[in-house]
Amino acid sequence: MPLRVLVVGALLLAGAVTGLGVLLVHATGWGLALGAAASLAVLLALPPGFTTRVAYALGMALLLVAAARPRPEGDYLIGSGLLGYGLLGLSLVLVVAAVVSVPRRPHPSAPPTPPGEDSRL
Repeated sequence: MPLRVLVVGALLLAGAVTGLGVLLVHATGWGLALGAAASLAVLLALPPGFTTRVAYALGMALLLVAAARPRPEGDYLIGSGLLGYGLLGLSLVLVVAAVVSVPRRPHPSAPPTPPGEDSRL
């Protein structure tokens, strides 16, 4: 169990670091495209699950939500233009893709399916 907690913490931190990198270069079109490609590549490289893909995606999304709040000077780190909304949309797409890819577990009271039959029907 402690190893799982460390993995989740490390992936939350990795997502936040990736989000920070994308945040710093999103104002250029190539920076947002590069950040999207890198984030999607990492998400697809991780095995599906709440402790892997979802943790990584949430780390990035939580950092970007914190960055979207107004600063004391009255301005924002994420602009209200197309690239800023694209960055926020990217984080939303990552979280949705991570949650959707989590494998379903069969209901405990469901009878076992015989080999060769599709249990999704």
